[in-house]
Formats: sequence, structure tokens, C-alpha cells
Amino acid sequence: MSSELDPSRAIQPVGGSNWTSVWDDVRLQKLWLSTQRREWRSLAVVGSSKEIDTLWLAELIANLAWSYRGTPSCVFDLRDMSLRLIEHHEQEVAAQVREGQTVTIALRSISENPTALPMARSADAVILCLGLGSTDLKAAAQAVEEIGRDRIIGTIVVRGKREPKGK
Repeated sequence: MSSELDPSRAIQPVGGSNWTSVWDDVRLQKLWLSTQRREWRSLAVVGSSKEIDTLWLAELIANLAWSYRGTPSCVFDLRDMSLRLIEHHEQEVAAQVREGQTVTIALRSISENPTALPMARSADAVILCLGLGSTDLKAAAQAVEEIGRDRIIGTIVVRGKREPKGK
């Protein structure tokens, strides 16, 4: 899977009035189908470098999971998780999955927060987010190596934050 997404053009997650458009948006349908290469109940969304915001994408995927699977979903924002809380959050994710939830985990890059590595490895599947024109391919390859190629179900290319015109 390799898709290019722009967070400023993504559907607003969490129940906005236009959320019914997931049924009509071909880009979102393709994104969802590309995440279904294998079965998963927990999915880590890992940035490949500092400038990549993974929370909006984790929220989007959680909303797609709820819409297309019809099962409850939740997002764990663990971008700033500390080392001493890894085991606690692994147990919390596992508990939510046992209760029937689909769990999406937002994580920073491994180079930015090393706790992303064990959390990504504990998830059923991982999506690696690359920044359009900004991701160091060596760092991305290192992340794939550290997480494990078999855990990664795909990559998504996201556009960086845009500066307002005139600056």
C-alpha cells in the first residue's frame, strides 16, 4: 500500500455531519481496502521522521474501521509515551482488543521517541508514514528493519504542513 494523503483535505473524523461521505469517497475506500491485506485488530501508525503528524491519520483509520467494520474503534495517542509506561499501554491495547474494539495507535518516529518501537511491534500491523519530499529514505529503511518488514502492511505518503501564502 502506498497512498498520498493531505491532512488538510481529509474528512474530519469523529462524527462530523459530512462523515457519511466515507461511502462515496473512493480515496478512503482504497485506503481502507489497502489496510485489509491481512487481519488486524490493532494497528500502529508510525511516523518516519519528526515532521510527520500521525494522530490525524490514526483517527481517520479508526473512523474508517468503525464505518466499514461496524465495530467500535478507538485511538491511543502514544506519541509522547514514556519508557516506563510501555507495558501498561501494551496491556491496555490488548484489553480493548479483547473487548472487541479495533485499536489504532498514533506513534512518533522511532528516532524521535524510541518507545514507538515496542508499541509498533506489539500491534497486529503497522503503517509507516512518509513525508512527501522530506523523509530520509535511509531512516525509513532503518524503521522498517527495526519494526520488522513482516509487521508493516504498507506505507502512506503524507504532505507536510503548508505555510500560508505570502510568508
